[in-house]
Amino acid sequence: MATIDLSILGIGNPAEMDWAAYFDENHAHRLVNDFSRETPLTADEKRLIFPSVRRFQKGEASDGRCLIACAEAYVQATGDAAYLPAIRGFIREENRHSAYLKSYMDYYGVAPASRVLLDRIFRRMRKGGTLKREITVLVTAEMLALSYYAALSRCTASPVLQRICAQMLHDESRHIVFQSWTLHKIGAGEADARRRQRLLRAAANALWLGAKPVFAAAGYTRRALFSEAEAMLAQSAAIAATGTWA
Repeated sequence: MATIDLSILGIGNPAEMDWAAYFDENHAHRLVNDFSRETPLTADEKRLIFPSVRRFQKGEASDGRCLIACAEAYVQATGDAAYLPAIRGFIREENRHSAYLKSYMDYYGVAPASRVLLDRIFRRMRKGGTLKREITVLVTAEMLALSYYAALSRCTASPVLQRICAQMLHDESRHIVFQSWTLHKIGAGEADARRRQRLLRAAANALWLGAKPVFAAAGYTRRALFSEAEAMLAQSAAIAATGTWA
């Protein structure tokens, strides 16, 4: 499995990016699901993908209240006023991801998940914490989402699902750069890097257990998932440490 190279995404040096403008531009060119040429899923394909799609749809949605509160405290302490509109743009984009998946589920009559254990754990880890904690948990989920959407895109011939996955891969890879740059600005150190590695391994294991049928259908092994996640973490950690590309 190939790991995305964050340095060749065409978005420029993270330190020089106007992230609020980036999110506004991406919103202006957002995906619109078109089912007019959809290739209907088979019953087997539905059983394969929708358990994990329902969980990811739930996980992508958030009102962002805790994250906004942490961002506001950070802005007040540092004067980095440009960060608040950027983080609001990020939250809007995450909710748009949830809407893409919800539209797809609606087309097939699949009900949203009411409770998702891994999502509840991630939210609990973030809640009431600092901006550093919020971002650390978020970027961990985003790194693993890259592997999940890459795998999901290979599981069916559905053109709508493949377009959704392509959009997710586009957006989440850039989210990782944004969040990694944020960690640099707020001073993530070596101890934080070690904690990130432990969190990633635990989360990757939970993702493998929860979405193993999708990963297996796409040709992933547990080792391949872990290797891909750790390669992405290395890139993220380099940005967090240096503020730029490694």
